[in-house]
Amino acid sequence: MIRATGLGYLIGMAIPGQRQLLGQKGEEEAVQFLRGLGYVIVAQNYRSPYGEIDVIAEDRQVLVFVEVRSHSRPEYGDPLESVNARKQRQVAKTAQYYLTRNGLENREARFDVIGIQWDAGQARLSHIPGAFELPGSW
Repeated sequence: MIRATGLGYLIGMAIPGQRQLLGQKGEEEAVQFLRGLGYVIVAQNYRSPYGEIDVIAEDRQVLVFVEVRSHSRPEYGDPLESVNARKQRQVAKTAQYYLTRNGLENREARFDVIGIQWDAGQARLSHIPGAFELPGSW
């Protein structure tokens, strides 16, 4: 949102602290959703030298690396579409780091994405299991 002021224009953006809180709230919604599907949560906010993975879970015998994206306004677009090739590479590198550090290189794994659109304080979730594969060259 852009508003005219006496000194120019203000571009309406979420205050960084509010944005972080919205992201954390979205991740908690995603975790509850995944638990409801029977997933076992292994880790949240796993950090490596390559980046962060929001949620690591098990779906039966499959290790699942989950990227969670939250948008507070429809004009920001579909949160699922914000997981671009660069973000996919970062998540994949972090997942590979996790697998190697934990001796799980031969474990079946996949990448899921959960998009959350907030509407009047209510979360509307979209879940794509197997949303992307390991990028060919990273």
